[in-house]
Amino acid sequence: MMKDILKLLFELGVLSRMPRTGPYHAGITSHETAAAHSFRVSALAYFIAQEEKADAGKVLKMCLVHDFPEARLLNQTFVQENFYSVKEKQPEVLEKQLRGIKGSAELQEAFDEFLKGESKEAKIVHDANMLEALVEAKEYSQQGIEIMKIWFLGKKKNLKTESARKLFDILENEDIFWWKE
Repeated sequence: MMKDILKLLFELGVLSRMPRTGPYHAGITSHETAAAHSFRVSALAYFIAQEEKADAGKVLKMCLVHDFPEARLLNQTFVQENFYSVKEKQPEVLEKQLRGIKGSAELQEAFDEFLKGESKEAKIVHDANMLEALVEAKEYSQQGIEIMKIWFLGKKKNLKTESARKLFDILENEDIFWWKE
C-alpha cells in the first residue's frame, strides 16, 4: 500500500510539469501548470465555502482530486471538447490512479459528487475552478496580452454561488497589483 502511495505521488508530479492548455488558443505558450491551478482552486474554494456556509472539508477533498485524471488524460481545452470528450473516462482513470489506497473510496466519492455538480460543495468547486482560470486571464491581460479579456465574456452567468458572482464582479475591475495597498 505504501508503494502505491508513492506511485500516485510520482504520477501526480506530472501535473506540476504539465502546462494548462487553454491559453494556447490565445497564443500563450508559457503559463501556469495544472498543479499550480489546482492549488489556487483549493484556496479559492475554501474561502467561498466559508462564505456559503458549506462543508469546507468536502470542498477541499473535491479540489484535491478534481484534476488528478489530467495526469493521464491531459488538460482538455474548450476547443477540444467541441470534438471529443474525456469526461466519461475520468472516474475510471481516478479509480486506477488511487489503486485502492486507504481513503481512496472517500476521494472517489468526492470526485463523483464533483462531476455530478449538484451539491452546494460541488457548485463551489466548479465556481472556484472557473474563477481561478479567470484570475490567470486577468494576470495575462494586465501584462499586455489583451486577448485574454475574452475569457470573461459570458462567464458570470455560469457561476452558481453568490460569493463567486461577487468575486467575479470585483475581479473584472481589480488590478493584479495586490501589494499596492
